[in-house]
Amino acid sequence: MPEIEDYLPAARAALAAFGLSAAEPQPIGKSENVVFRADAPDGTTWALRLHRPGYHALPALESDRELTDYLAAKGMIVPTGRRTTSGAWYAEVPTPDPEGSRLAGMTLWHPGQTLADLIGEDRAPATWPWFERSGALLADLHNATGDWTPPAEFTRHRLDAEGLGGDSPFWGRFWDLGCLTDEERNLLSEARDHVITRLAQLADPLILIHADAHPANVLVSGDALGLIDFDDCAWGWPLFDLAVSLWSASSEPRFPELRDRFLAGYAAHRPLPEDALEQLDLFLLVRTLMLIGWCADRPEVAGAPEEWKPGLIDKVLKGINNRNRT
Repeated sequence: MPEIEDYLPAARAALAAFGLSAAEPQPIGKSENVVFRADAPDGTTWALRLHRPGYHALPALESDRELTDYLAAKGMIVPTGRRTTSGAWYAEVPTPDPEGSRLAGMTLWHPGQTLADLIGEDRAPATWPWFERSGALLADLHNATGDWTPPAEFTRHRLDAEGLGGDSPFWGRFWDLGCLTDEERNLLSEARDHVITRLAQLADPLILIHADAHPANVLVSGDALGLIDFDDCAWGWPLFDLAVSLWSASSEPRFPELRDRFLAGYAAHRPLPEDALEQLDLFLLVRTLMLIGWCADRPEVAGAPEEWKPGLIDKVLKGINNRNRT
């Protein structure tokens, strides 16, 4: 696979398309997307993202911009875009990928650090106020999106029962992977059946959610919190957003206490459904299943199956054993 430095010519071409040919791209990271930093002559700093080929079509990416513009106008700290010199939100540039090109987009670089950088792997009580504030942040997001009527051309994928566990779920057929043993395949098929059954029973309406609000996508900027990387934003259940935020802590011995602080932060800004704990258990399992499909489809990011599969399969087992609560 190409290294991030191999994308420098593409980054320079993208900066020229956005009217920043004088800026030199600085490599930041390569995972789902390839990201560079660009310092503009006017003193502003921008994040240049070369989007993963085949993941989102242009209309979906443009809808991402519609949503974040709306949220920024509501006072939330979110990525705000820059247009190309021709007025478009995105530019297609040649890249060293097999597909030959990627869509490039630019967002204003907000000062601060991610919550993941701030707390690392620590989930001790000293970090719980951050999770409480993250809960409140997601409540603010859901209040904003729940009140919004998107424009007619708005299009994002749906993380409903079909999108999470149907025949072609958004993150792949996690129960039908070549790296699975027969025992693992049976376990994941059982988990899928359980998830589909439970999702069909949910009455809560779908709203626009972030769908990837883990600590690495929560920005701590001064005294405020914001959300970055809306690449996965979708129509979905609000409790899925909460499960993604809490998943990294879900194996901690004192997770129930951390979870309750997080839910208290959310409930202070937006009511929780009566079955919030049951939904959360369900969506924590869904998140684990999703990550199995995600990792299998991205070996260049996740590594070989032996690096990620044992831990995720173990979490599925625990989720299945907990299904009497859900």
